[in-house]
Amino acid sequence: MLTELAVDGGRIHAERTGPPGADAVLLLHAGVADRRVWELVVGPLAAAGYDVVRYDMRGYGRSAPATEPHSLVADALAVLDAAGVDAAHFVGLSQGAATGVDTALAHPGRVRSLTLVAPGLSGYEWPRLPGFAARMAAAEADDTHGLALETARLWAPLSFGAGKGECDAAAKIILDQAEQFMRDELEIEEPSAIDRLGEIGAPTLVILGDSDVEPITDIGRMLAAGIPGARSETLAGADHMLPMRVPAELTALLLAHLRAA
Repeated sequence: MLTELAVDGGRIHAERTGPPGADAVLLLHAGVADRRVWELVVGPLAAAGYDVVRYDMRGYGRSAPATEPHSLVADALAVLDAAGVDAAHFVGLSQGAATGVDTALAHPGRVRSLTLVAPGLSGYEWPRLPGFAARMAAAEADDTHGLALETARLWAPLSFGAGKGECDAAAKIILDQAEQFMRDELEIEEPSAIDRLGEIGAPTLVILGDSDVEPITDIGRMLAAGIPGARSETLAGADHMLPMRVPAELTALLLAHLRAA
């Protein structure tokens, strides 16, 4: 059981579930969520015999905000080091998926396999996403809740609509990160991974949601085409928050991939 880990310039909250010494799975959350996005996935993975480690990135969940520039790759490896894990299966959502790819390129010996869920990608040129004007207006007005709410509308659209409010579980996790969305970024930008995908040797599975924003689907296609042997699956009834929308289907794909790897 991990708790508070000292890292360069800060502390990270991490948790461990399952039998230590078994094959390790590192769960990395999205840049709009925290470790709780994996809540419905942790139990089945541990029950299947995996040593499951998850943590909050700096400024998210229970981890203190960053006070100096830091590397997401270095933080992920620091968590593994604290757990005494040499190499793990990296399972990342969005920003977490990008960190998995970056780690596989920079430290291939630490990554046994990659599962890239609704993935981001270092070096990707993002177009302007829907709702940009509303998010900018909220940020310029220092409207912390308003910015978080508009961010939730973008990444968790299935939380809204007829008979739904802003406080279902997926939207609430995003809303809970409101303070982080207003902070200046201190993450060290990783080199573009786009032209180096062919160097990745870890078995790779890409999982997409059919109701996510188009750029995520575009990134998924790039990863599936660029990483040797990678395959892709699309799950129905899921937006960007797949581990909460379709946990059973996602876990089934994940377990099959881990066993094959």
